[in-house]
Amino acid sequence: MLVEISLLAALAAKGQLAAETKPQDRLAEAQRMQATGSLDQARDLFEQVLQSDPKNTEGQEGMSSTTERLALNDRIADRMDDALADLLRAQKVEPDDLRVLYDLGVQEDAMGLYADADKVLDHLSSLEPDEPSVLYARARVKLDLGQLDAAQQDMQAYLKARPLDASAHFGLGHIYLQGLQFDKAAEEFRQCLTIQPQQTEGYYELGQTELEQDQFQAAIEQFQKTLARDPQHGGALAGMGIAYFKLKQYQQAEEWLVKATKSAPDYQPGHYYLGLTLARLGKVDESRRELEVAAALADKDNKQTATRLRLLDPDGHP
Repeated sequence: MLVEISLLAALAAKGQLAAETKPQDRLAEAQRMQATGSLDQARDLFEQVLQSDPKNTEGQEGMSSTTERLALNDRIADRMDDALADLLRAQKVEPDDLRVLYDLGVQEDAMGLYADADKVLDHLSSLEPDEPSVLYARARVKLDLGQLDAAQQDMQAYLKARPLDASAHFGLGHIYLQGLQFDKAAEEFRQCLTIQPQQTEGYYELGQTELEQDQFQAAIEQFQKTLARDPQHGGALAGMGIAYFKLKQYQQAEEWLVKATKSAPDYQPGHYYLGLTLARLGKVDESRRELEVAAALADKDNKQTATRLRLLDPDGHP
């Protein structure tokens, strides 16, 4: 018996486990390899089990759990493409596995593959319509796609199940802010901060909400709270400068916007408003340089949006 198991291990390690090997022996060897940390070889064997018997519950569990660990290891090592490949491979043999679909949707969203993530999470939602974690993940993808009504519905449904989740109130506030529903946005950010007072981004987004409504002093107060927690917060530094620009206090605006462009050199509004501020102060050459930087950053952002990656074509084919 020991010789038989050793032979199975050797063949599996080389990817040469014979097709005629009994399914229960292949499954047992896959489980042994998984237990000893040989995840790649275990995944290969679980895959073989499912290719011959797609309904094998032990094979399904082994494939999904092994894939979960492989993808996590890849993400930790910043091998995002490998993590995606792991999950897509598992999806082929387990198209309706809840764990694989969830991890795949989240992975695709993290990689900017929003259309693909949306397709995966919509399918997952059809299998598990009221699962809070699915609602939350799908709301984030809908927001990334600019589908604000759908994002709002999913996040609201999530909050019915998890009303004390500060991050969800923050997310819903961001959705409202994108949709220019400022009063609702402010209320959600305040809810977020009530639950989690040290949530730095809540103060920043509340400041942005006030800024959008031309409540400049109120915006400054919220940006100051943000900077008290994170002095190098580029958005808050820029927000301070923009507020002072709107108040026509150009010297103060310049000070804050210079700090913002140093802290967050790729943040386009910081350069744009610094250019406008310098023009008001008669610094023509410096203004032109900043506006050129702002234009270049805007062009870069537009190109990235236009060339957003997608694994599937518009008809949903690979």
